[in-house]
Amino acid sequence: MTYEEYKNTKDSSTKKRKSNSLFKKLLSKLFTIVIFVMLVVIVSNYSESFRNFVINDVLNNTMDFSKVNNLVDKMTAIFKTEKDDTIPVASINENKYEKYKDGIKYFIKENENVIVKDSGIVTFIGEKEGYNNTIIVQQSNGYYAWYGNVKESVKLYDYVEKGSILGSASNEYYYVLLKDDKPVDTINEN
Repeated sequence: MTYEEYKNTKDSSTKKRKSNSLFKKLLSKLFTIVIFVMLVVIVSNYSESFRNFVINDVLNNTMDFSKVNNLVDKMTAIFKTEKDDTIPVASINENKYEKYKDGIKYFIKENENVIVKDSGIVTFIGEKEGYNNTIIVQQSNGYYAWYGNVKESVKLYDYVEKGSILGSASNEYYYVLLKDDKPVDTINEN
């Protein structure tokens, strides 16, 4: 076997592993969604009180998606493969930052992309006093991350992955992390 044949064989096996991993992730999420919808439909047809609960308390209120995410993770643990958390992200340490209100103000290059620090669901896009256009991401760990002064490239209720592009900012953006409606000191984490 020549080196080129070996290299091509190795490259194709790596691609197969990556596609199998993606397939397993998609299959596990699809499996969970189907089971959840089936349970809701079955129970809603037999229980008037449950149907009212779903309509009034689930569909008409803001949900804490971190609890749903934890439940999904437990249910789909059999499909999990080794997880690589090393996502290439623009290094925050190269950027200058300072304390700003309840969070951090990052000084960045003109029209630089703002990267999602942790996965979650976009629950708010709009103006916040002192933060300009703000995107709030309810993270899967239960925290709320505010990204201020950001021109979004996402929509409301989009699921955003850690390391993906949230939007862009010109010269600076604000980052606030909240847990139980109280600011978390993120400046000491950098």
